[in-house]
Amino acid sequence: MPPKDFTIREATPADIPEILRQRRRMYEDMQYRDTAALDKMTALTAAYLAEHMPAGWFRAWLASVEGRVVAGGAVVITPWPAHAYDLECRRATILNVYTDPEYRRRGIARRLMRTIIDWCQREGLARVTLHASDDGRHLYESLGFEPSNEMRLKLG
Repeated sequence: MPPKDFTIREATPADIPEILRQRRRMYEDMQYRDTAALDKMTALTAAYLAEHMPAGWFRAWLASVEGRVVAGGAVVITPWPAHAYDLECRRATILNVYTDPEYRRRGIARRLMRTIIDWCQREGLARVTLHASDDGRHLYESLGFEPSNEMRLKLG
């Protein structure tokens, strides 16, 4: 059960340090241990967020308990050619869904996901995708996400 004073708000560029903290912790939880690569990822992401948050291409939400940010999630909106099933010419990808370990299994990530999904629906987006970690897969499936036919080729 979520804490009683649990709130969700949309992030602003002032929240970039917190978004970066959560993104790094998410990768560390997935066993990425190359400190140099994580440092580089953080620096590059900081520059990306500084440009794309004000432009509206990266939207994020943060969850707080007693004034402390404990979780977050985001969506990247990408220009994309129209499809017969999607005439919106934009694609939405959810990423950076992260909850501090001591606040997991309390419904916070579920509420964050509902907030993001509801925002996407209000924006008129036809679908949203994400890449699920093993720990997050059950939550996403319970919200109606299904495996897709996406394939991947590693180039480097």
